[in-house]
Amino acid sequence: MRLRLIVVDGLDGCGKDTHAQRIRGLLEQSGERVMLVSHPSRGTFGRMSKRSLERSGGAARLFATLFFAADVLMSVRRYASRGSGTTIFVRYLLGTAYLPESLAPIGYRLFRNLLPFPHLALFIDIEPEVAARRIADRGHMPEMFETQERLESVRRIAKKLVSHEWVTIDNSEDGERPFQEVERVLRERSIL
Repeated sequence: MRLRLIVVDGLDGCGKDTHAQRIRGLLEQSGERVMLVSHPSRGTFGRMSKRSLERSGGAARLFATLFFAADVLMSVRRYASRGSGTTIFVRYLLGTAYLPESLAPIGYRLFRNLLPFPHLALFIDIEPEVAARRIADRGHMPEMFETQERLESVRRIAKKLVSHEWVTIDNSEDGERPFQEVERVLRERSIL
């Protein structure tokens, strides 16, 4: 069995974790050994990033970014040492879309060249209004990027960063259609 990386990325509230869990279930049903890591993770850097995201201001944004990057790097280290099986990362390269617009392409290229690129990169796209509604329905304390204005900005930047290497799935509508599209892609790419 080979080592494989799948990334599920997109705006807050787009359904990344839900899609990743369902992908994990399909792979495990087929006998695959799967590790799923959602960033920010529960590790030290992930917890520090999450705490920074719950604050506001430039310093909080800087610390959230630095801790997030460290969290992802730690996950990549764990992934590389696995030997075999599939690892699913929720949030990865498109975390750079949360940088200021002038820095996002530079950050993306840096990390795209530094980190392993996944065997399958999924961008779960969503209308910002739908994401804002889903975030509000969660009932948790909102993070600094979870306003409609910020969601619109991050989406605009992320759509500029995704390339032909990414598969875009529109998850703006509720229901099974978006996941059926993900499952089709998994089969088309011989992952299932």
